[in-house]
Amino acid sequence: MTFLFTDIADSTRLWDEAPLDMAEALRVHDAIVRGAIEGHGGYVFAMGGDSFSAAFSTVDDAAAAAIEAQEQVRDDTTVNFTVRMALHTGTANERDRDYYGTEVNRAARLMLLAHGGQVLVSDATEVLLRNHVHLRPLGEHRLRGLRGRMSVYQVVVDGLPADFPMLRGGEALRGNLTQQLSSFVGRDAVVEEVAELVRSHRLITLSGVGGVGKTRLALEAGSELEGEFPDGAWMVELASVGDPDSVPAAVASVLGITPRGNSALIDTVAESLAGRRLLLVMDNCEHVLAAASSAIAAMLGRSRNLKILATTRETLMLDGETVFTVPPLALEGGESSDAVTLFVDRARGVRPDFGLGARDTATAVTEICETLDGLPLGIELAAARMAAMSAVEVRDRLADRFRLLRGSTPGPERQLTLSDAVAWSYDLLNDDERELLRLTSVFAGGFDLTSVCAVLDGADDVDVLRHLDSLVRKSLVVADHTATRTRYSLFETIRQFADDRLAETGAREHTRDRHAAYFAREAAARWEHWNGPGWRDAVDWVEAELGNLRAGYQWTAARGDLEVATDIAAHAALMGFSVQLFETLAWAEELLERATAADVRRLPRLCTAAGYACFAGRAPAARESAHRATELELDDRYDACEPGYAPFVEALCNVYCGDLDRYIELTGSVAERYGSDRGYGIASYVDGLQSAGRTDEAVALAEESVAAARSLGNPYWISYALWIAGMAFSKADVRRAFAAWDEGFAFVREQRVEFFEGFLARDAARLHTSDGEPEAALVLFADAIAAFRQAGNVPQLIITLASVPALFERLDRPAPAAMLLGALSREPSSAHHVPELADLGDRVSRALGKTRAADLIAEGAALDLGDAAVYARQQIDVARRDPAPRARAVRPGGLSRREIEVLRLVADGGTASEIATQLFISSRTAEHHIQNIYTKIGVSSRAAATRWAVKHQVVGAG
Repeated sequence: MTFLFTDIADSTRLWDEAPLDMAEALRVHDAIVRGAIEGHGGYVFAMGGDSFSAAFSTVDDAAAAAIEAQEQVRDDTTVNFTVRMALHTGTANERDRDYYGTEVNRAARLMLLAHGGQVLVSDATEVLLRNHVHLRPLGEHRLRGLRGRMSVYQVVVDGLPADFPMLRGGEALRGNLTQQLSSFVGRDAVVEEVAELVRSHRLITLSGVGGVGKTRLALEAGSELEGEFPDGAWMVELASVGDPDSVPAAVASVLGITPRGNSALIDTVAESLAGRRLLLVMDNCEHVLAAASSAIAAMLGRSRNLKILATTRETLMLDGETVFTVPPLALEGGESSDAVTLFVDRARGVRPDFGLGARDTATAVTEICETLDGLPLGIELAAARMAAMSAVEVRDRLADRFRLLRGSTPGPERQLTLSDAVAWSYDLLNDDERELLRLTSVFAGGFDLTSVCAVLDGADDVDVLRHLDSLVRKSLVVADHTATRTRYSLFETIRQFADDRLAETGAREHTRDRHAAYFAREAAARWEHWNGPGWRDAVDWVEAELGNLRAGYQWTAARGDLEVATDIAAHAALMGFSVQLFETLAWAEELLERATAADVRRLPRLCTAAGYACFAGRAPAARESAHRATELELDDRYDACEPGYAPFVEALCNVYCGDLDRYIELTGSVAERYGSDRGYGIASYVDGLQSAGRTDEAVALAEESVAAARSLGNPYWISYALWIAGMAFSKADVRRAFAAWDEGFAFVREQRVEFFEGFLARDAARLHTSDGEPEAALVLFADAIAAFRQAGNVPQLIITLASVPALFERLDRPAPAAMLLGALSREPSSAHHVPELADLGDRVSRALGKTRAADLIAEGAALDLGDAAVYARQQIDVARRDPAPRARAVRPGGLSRREIEVLRLVADGGTASEIATQLFISSRTAEHHIQNIYTKIGVSSRAAATRWAVKHQVVGAG
């Protein structure tokens, strides 16, 4: 069923303030909601005060009822409130025409996240509804009282508000822990035990043999804990990292940390994590044990608030390490044991009617689990055989093979048992299935049907798909159906087994050569579509295939196959930088000398890619690389990027080296020569002009630069152009600057161009501080601090923190301003980037008194950069909850300056689109302002808003 839950927002306050009005409005509300539900075939199975609980047989009917009810509530002038709603699809129990069960609870909990006027949709419902209604992703959230996370979406339709604050349950959970599709059997007590260890210790190692369930336990414990870590819970999967030297890069890539200058990457990672409160799960450390231990020690040594949960077959042997040996599933209890329960659960996945009703079946399953010592992976492999065999047949085969391996104590025997369990499953495959399983071992981080067919020489995709399906049903390959294209992967234990079998055939080198060659070709082909509307697909591919690209690059670089290595490194970096995969830049840089000596055909592309290392703090070296690319660009012997691209990258390197004149010269030549054909060139030229103080010239070109980027169609360059246009307008026309940045914010979030989130937020916040709404500046500074901390972008974080004290001064909060001034005294570059800090310090001292100010500045000086960022976010939250007296008294009704402008235009009869045109904002933003105004001043119509505006002297009575 699809369940619709509704509730009136803020009803307690409304009943207290106007009980008579509320009673009449409630009667109208009830008629509207019930009518919409029943009119679309729904059944109201519960009502509670202001809420409805309804069930529908189709998701389309449920969505239509929710939308219709919201529209009618919104349009009815009698109703003085808004309604929050949620849709969730699942199986539930029915008794006496009432529904109950976990899925009903999920629907109810999901509704609690919503705001009035908002319709939320669960991930289960989204899959069924995505082709019928526009849905906006809102991230993953934990539902109160329920384990795990849910991806949440919002229904977006014309005529209803589309923009709301963050969901009521708090900020979307941060991190990358994947949502597990299979049930988790028999480990609840163990999960809680591990969670408690994480709460009380900084480093916990989950140790145990392969197949005992270390990774799954770490994921479940991480999901249980992630809401307790403001900076998220993150998993670094080391199984695909073959080179120990790549361990720091794997951590940096997962956390989005930018390499900086010539500093060792692990030092940059450790410094970026200082002050951040997060949980890091380091999975499968055993094959890079020394490197993983060294990285973990470095990270913990710099951060007091970091917690690490590692999984490994061998302990890390680090000081402060708490080792938890993961036990097999319990065998006590026979048919009711955890091990047997897991077997039955997985067997029903391949044979839905499987059960233990027959005595011989129940005995056989119990003996299978005992033979496999309760190891979950072995049990799952055996259970998968229920599709084609009986439990008795499986038991008899296992008994014959493992009679000598049945032990009662932990030890090497268990590893042998598991190895032979995998070997047994492998032996039961036909020749084609065995070949396919061996081949898949060369993939790192997963694969899809296209890639495995390309590596399997001359394979027919229908045959491969048939064999893959068989391997999935036998639990030797895992299928992930959450994306549009199915992605496959192997448990690490099975991958290692298959890799050993591949080596035995003598085909490992040939297979890895084909694997690398495929990803080299594919990377080059994806690059051809990166610089246009295909940007999102291209970078999604790079992110998904990073493990395979890394493996292919390392393999070919080590073998001296420099043409293939160059194709992988160059194109992965040319695309990857735009989604902050800065690890790929290091590949281009380290290959450059050898590729130059070999005079590879795509050397200009490799040099151009290495030029983007200016973003990683290596500007001088990057400038040399980019200049070499510019020299080679028109040489017919080479295959370069499109003409004009290398000079553009060289220009970026120059501005990072401090040579503004050369930046303007190069970007100007690209803009003049190519115009809209190189949309990035005009935008960068505008940036150079505004930076040099040539404001009139910059403003004159700003709109053209955005139009050129739009014609190119690449969301990365469109975001870039909107940010730069706002910078140019900020020095001449504040309204146009805010309009450009408002559009930029909406665009980068819709297109997921995270690269520019921090820049847009920080620069808009600075303008709001001096020339706009301090309330908006608070929100934007918080976003910018979070973005730059997440990226490990220390220089930009310093600039952002140095900009915040001026806002606190404006809000009459000199104490936090003084604390931050003290923290920034440890960062000399802050005074260079924000020169007004010196005068601000004098004003803060006068406001607080010299003694008090000196004490606070000294206290702030004890904070490192990470602690200063945490403190700034805390004080921003305080200021948002409790505005200072001066800020409260500025405008009536708690309205911002922008909302006062909108209210005046509303009172003057302006529509949302007319208001948007006059204020240089989008219609959606104007509608959002109008709804916020109505909420703040407690009205529901234009006429009531106009009367309020006259009463409070916002507009004249005439």
